[in-house]
Amino acid sequence: MDPLTMLAAPLIAQMNLWSPGLNETSIMGKEGEFLQRSQPIQQLTLMRMIYRGDCPGESVKPIKGISFLAAMPPAGNQRIVIRNRRTGGYTNREYGSGRRRAESFSINLGDRHHGSFLSVSPGENEFRWSVTKARNVDGPTKGNAMLMVNTEDRERYRNFRSIDEDAFCPGEEYSSSRTPLGECSNGYFKVKRQGICPDGSKIELGMQTVYRRYRSW
Repeated sequence: MDPLTMLAAPLIAQMNLWSPGLNETSIMGKEGEFLQRSQPIQQLTLMRMIYRGDCPGESVKPIKGISFLAAMPPAGNQRIVIRNRRTGGYTNREYGSGRRRAESFSINLGDRHHGSFLSVSPGENEFRWSVTKARNVDGPTKGNAMLMVNTEDRERYRNFRSIDEDAFCPGEEYSSSRTPLGECSNGYFKVKRQGICPDGSKIELGMQTVYRRYRSW
């Protein structure tokens, strides 16, 4: 083999690898893979907000527009079920003719099925996919997939939006016909306080006793 041919051989092999005749499923083998913006991914990072202050808690922003491509290509009226072996959550998406990949879905932390959301846990997640309603089977209808999930934590202080007070005579908290506060028979009334968080959730702040001439907190 002459030197020019030897130099060209690796380039020719690379061109053959990505030739139009070699589709995505033949590269992928029997495994499935997740796609983001039509590109294969092996890991994702979810943003988790941790709240401090009056209204502690946390929230996670889901990642939208995720799709999936199995070893068996879309066809007919097929659907594909992608189930997380770690969390038990799953999503059932369209996978029929006219599609290049599964109907898109969102990924979020969790442990249950929730419509178009696929639940995951931090760390390595193993999935089992299965194609249903397949007719002319030309490939495996079941397989596995892996996805590494990372979390990036941020902190923010979240204080009460407002504080609500409900005043009533003793024993009349749930009464539809309350006695005027100035006429409470025991000479005092009760005040129940609740803190209202920005998301609408409520935190009980306890009960206070208010006497006619002065207020005791």
